[in-house]
Amino acid sequence: MNTEKIAIISDIHANSWALKEVLRDIETKKIDTVLNLGDSLYGPLDPKGTFELLLENNTKSISGNQDRFIIENVHNTTNISTLEYVKSSLGNDSINWLKELPFDLTHNNIYCCHGNPVNDSISLLERINTDYVGVQTNDEIEITLSNIKENIVVCGHSHLARMVKTKNKTIINPRSIGLPAYNDDLPIPHKMESLSPHAKYAILKINTNEINVELISVDYDFEAAARAAEKNNRNDWAKWIRTGRV
Repeated sequence: MNTEKIAIISDIHANSWALKEVLRDIETKKIDTVLNLGDSLYGPLDPKGTFELLLENNTKSISGNQDRFIIENVHNTTNISTLEYVKSSLGNDSINWLKELPFDLTHNNIYCCHGNPVNDSISLLERINTDYVGVQTNDEIEITLSNIKENIVVCGHSHLARMVKTKNKTIINPRSIGLPAYNDDLPIPHKMESLSPHAKYAILKINTNEINVELISVDYDFEAAARAAEKNNRNDWAKWIRTGRV
């Protein structure tokens, strides 16, 4: 019986310090495939270094909503300092790489998306409330996945660890490698917190009869990443990176 070992990474957000340590950890575990669920290069940290690491390690990547945001504004001048920093850090090779990333992909019996199968800005599993983040019902999740034939679905965007088993699907969110907390105004004001600064990813072990999921937290030099955020005038990102809290 052949068992495939797959590393699922997501939401790196230009944190090359975190990504480097995760890739080192992956290398020790005899992984067959690395699937990257997007939001790779947007952040006030190290977009260029992150791109180079992903290219060197032959990851299978898709686009996230903030990867798309970069491309949509690549020829526009905005008042968003982080976006302008990211664009100034990236060359033609990395911009072209972003442009070519697919919205989703399938690897064997695994369907990969960033948010959900129709919208990369909306989480597949979470229900966003002003005072807490809940999880949708199994029926709601099944409706969202009604056009997906694969039995295993991996998704990112929320940065929160999830493994949900519905009648027909197993859905996994591996958390975020590079940004352990954040706040957002859409669809309503809310915050996401993983409660530790660690770089986080998942390993799937799949054979004919079973799926085993391991959620892994990796220590890294988060102070270096936080200082880079501060250098780029994002003290909020620095706090999130240091603490995993908003």
